[in-house]
Amino acid sequence: MIGLFVSIEQNNIVEVRAATDVPVANSPEGLNFKDYFVRGSFRGNGADTTNFKNGNTSIIQVTPREGSSIGAVWSAADKDNYLDLNAKQTLSMWMYFGNEKDPADGLAFILQNSGIDAISKDGNLPAKGQTMGVWGIDNDYKNTDPKKLSDSAIQNSWALEFDTHINRTLAGSDMFSNGSITGSPVGINNGFDSVVKTIVNNPSKSFSHIADNYPGSSESYLLQSGFAPSYPGAGSGPSVYWYRLAHNNLVTTYGPNSNYNFTLSNGLWHHLVINWTPPETGSTIGHLSYNLDDKIHTGEVTADNNAQPISVKDIPVDTSYFYKNATQNFTKDEGKVIWGFTGSTGDQYARNMVIFESIPSLVEGSTSTHIYNDSQGGKELSATDKDVYNNEILRFVYNVKRDSGAQDWNNIIATINLPNNVIYGSGSIKYSDGTSETIGSNELTSAQLKRTLKDLLKDKDPKSATITLVAVTYSSTPTVDTPVGATDVSFMGDNLIKYDKLQDFVIKSTPMLLSQDNPNLDIGDASSVDATGKVGYMGVSSIDNSTITMHYSLNGNKEQTTGLPSGNDGKMKITIPRTDLNDGNNTLVVYASDKDGNHSNYVSYNISKPTSAPILIDADEDMYFQTVKSNGKNQIVKRQGNWKVNIVDNAMDTSNWKLSATAVQSSGSPVLDGDLLYVDDSGISHSILNGNIIDIADKNTFPIDQIINDSTYQIANTWSPDNGILLKANSTARSGTYKYTVTWGLTDSIR
Repeated sequence: MIGLFVSIEQNNIVEVRAATDVPVANSPEGLNFKDYFVRGSFRGNGADTTNFKNGNTSIIQVTPREGSSIGAVWSAADKDNYLDLNAKQTLSMWMYFGNEKDPADGLAFILQNSGIDAISKDGNLPAKGQTMGVWGIDNDYKNTDPKKLSDSAIQNSWALEFDTHINRTLAGSDMFSNGSITGSPVGINNGFDSVVKTIVNNPSKSFSHIADNYPGSSESYLLQSGFAPSYPGAGSGPSVYWYRLAHNNLVTTYGPNSNYNFTLSNGLWHHLVINWTPPETGSTIGHLSYNLDDKIHTGEVTADNNAQPISVKDIPVDTSYFYKNATQNFTKDEGKVIWGFTGSTGDQYARNMVIFESIPSLVEGSTSTHIYNDSQGGKELSATDKDVYNNEILRFVYNVKRDSGAQDWNNIIATINLPNNVIYGSGSIKYSDGTSETIGSNELTSAQLKRTLKDLLKDKDPKSATITLVAVTYSSTPTVDTPVGATDVSFMGDNLIKYDKLQDFVIKSTPMLLSQDNPNLDIGDASSVDATGKVGYMGVSSIDNSTITMHYSLNGNKEQTTGLPSGNDGKMKITIPRTDLNDGNNTLVVYASDKDGNHSNYVSYNISKPTSAPILIDADEDMYFQTVKSNGKNQIVKRQGNWKVNIVDNAMDTSNWKLSATAVQSSGSPVLDGDLLYVDDSGISHSILNGNIIDIADKNTFPIDQIINDSTYQIANTWSPDNGILLKANSTARSGTYKYTVTWGLTDSIR
């Protein structure tokens, strides 16, 4: 089952039109290119790819502002500009449809596999008017075979039309100059939009609609019939035929309100983002989604509230249609198609232009933005959870990443419109190659931050960058909610431009203010640690401590509450026992409330607890044997005092350790005529000298009565006077002081 979703938002029903047709001087920024797009190689192509520029932005004019024109511009596949049907792709661009009261005919976005000479044909000539340069021509009122139309269209193609003109034939008489078969057939090739509904009596005639289909398929053309009067005024006559286009996924001016206008030819630049999702394995059905007017651009009128955002999701596109005709630019195994635009005009006309922002086969990139509230434990804001309070610490994070393509992403300028109602500290840029840059607070004093980033590379790091800005919320009117609007960000490179938006948030009203004494705490060896601060009210010098409740949560666990000590100073102290802390860093989030329902800002404490090694050896540095006298016999010398050889096991549930020992005569010590032994529980002696490594303890067989605090294994306490580590002195041993160095070996294996 395939789901198709169409949404239309109306920001303003009043039609907005720029004063004049001046698209170049008022154009948005786009890519600067020389040969990534080519004019279609057919006679009479009116497209212009070289003569329109605004600074470093290349602008393509598909049709000029004149009648009976046709144009086509295609991706230059030999320059690695194509659409890969087997990979996710994103195309973004700006489109301009002129500024006419009765425009024609618009632009068609096309995926095709026929070559750069592809165009609708009228015999050997390009077919203009309602064909838009891609659909078949309907110029024979006797034709009942739709294949004649599909054969004249661009083959091996799929098209998404942005049609600015209604081509409507409602009766056979509409096709003839005098309304009868005796007249000239001046109205042929004008019925594709016969059933497209628009606003009744719209005086501007600037009807616009969007639809898609397969131009080279006869199923895209639906036969209509009627009669043409035998003479003017006659009530009967011969049958005549015309075709309407099957408008898949149609979007029109026919909306939820009778006065809603959907108009493209209004002197504004309209933004288009197209997303391609490849077919699943074993299928030929890919899916295309598009967003139109997610933003608009004009230099002459304020149009922010006059965008007509349209979002159409998951249009099924059968890729087998790209291989129907034998003339193919790419093989099916290559899985690529050419993409581009066509347009045409007839008796009516309009200038149609395109600015490109991305060429996914060259460079594909992605961006994301996030807001984290560090005063609330690093919680990420969302569209449904965007409340913050005065004096809270926010992190604004902007991610940019090069995803795929044949080229590096070069000369990227990051332009960030900064949220207001915050006080900025500093910022950073961190790259995936481990390098970083500092953003000084002096760079964050205006409404916008602009920085040139490192190139994001194809074959090595850096492939991504993260920009982080730290700020403290500040509202000059803390007793009322302060909305902070969403802000734009752009990443403009030589071969890819990406836009994004940082979400909005609301600084909630509150008269309460919670401040902290020290946000960074270290428990050290103490049994507990105190998080301290002060609760106050705007303009109030003292408070009743008994009316205040402190709320706190450690490491995201269940919220707990406590009161303040008696008094009127607002001082608070929250004591955290050592046993509640994790090793390493801990986050304590605190806020205050009062009996009147007021809620303070949040503050966050970082509490550090020294990290214990999972398993360690705790042994005395020096241990001694008893002093003995030579008696002419071999002797076993026992240990003196209590030796400490312990294993501290902080990973009891997962550890499976063994302890071994080996020893050497210490440097500078005389050599004893004897041996250093480990005597096991069976009374068997093992030398631990001369490189011998002897196991002396095993967790699996360790006596429970010698484990204290559930983690400390007292190895030496398990030895009797006659076993464990002992010294052997031979009968010929000389008197003296002897030293050995023992190396303890601890191994652990996963259970």
